[in-house]
Amino acid sequence: MANNGQGPDVSTRKWLALSIVGASIMGIVVISAVAIGLAGSNRADTSRLVFSSVLPLLGTWVGTVLAFYFARENLQAATESTLRLAGLETATPVNQVMIRESDFVAYDLGAGESADAVPLTAVRQRMQTLVPPSRRLPIRNASGAVLYVIHDSTLTAYAESQGQTTATLDKTIGDMLTSSNFKELIEAIGFVSEKARVDEARAVMVSIKNCNDVFVTPNGGRDERALGWLTNTLLAGVQ
Repeated sequence: MANNGQGPDVSTRKWLALSIVGASIMGIVVISAVAIGLAGSNRADTSRLVFSSVLPLLGTWVGTVLAFYFARENLQAATESTLRLAGLETATPVNQVMIRESDFVAYDLGAGESADAVPLTAVRQRMQTLVPPSRRLPIRNASGAVLYVIHDSTLTAYAESQGQTTATLDKTIGDMLTSSNFKELIEAIGFVSEKARVDEARAVMVSIKNCNDVFVTPNGGRDERALGWLTNTLLAGVQ
């Protein structure tokens, strides 16, 4: 955030505003008085000429100068107002912008079920249940903790590496984990506490290579139930 207009810059703008307005008023008074005083018998015409010529000139000059010096403050105020209306300023708590657990689709493992045994075709089918199809799918254990996130691009790339397509792929998540490259991709997820701020979630995402997903848990633990989900596209809205 900016310094909210505190410091020497504000003092300078205030001094300029008072000086320019004061000098303009004095200029109008002096010029008008001199012109009218020397007009003699043509004071009426001179007065009209003075006010029709001098006032617009000085008014335009004052408005231009003041607008220049106050433009940055106005832009800052407008930006902050827009962010507040969108609810996306970086100080916003994550629980105000996250995708809530009840609103996202995941592949949920049963009690005692291992993710290693899950067929990748089942992952693809789960993605297809959404309209349009989901482009990423969290894999959760029976406690609701997120173990992996599989993106459709990762699934497609893995199928091609096996000489197959996503529709015919006969491999499991366990098979994918045997490849260090693909293991790194599906494990590239972050976690923050439900009390965290949006800027903290973004910092976590940036700190993890290839991370595009951050999950909100009660205390920020990886083994805790995911209460919410922050994707890279969602967090891009706060930049």
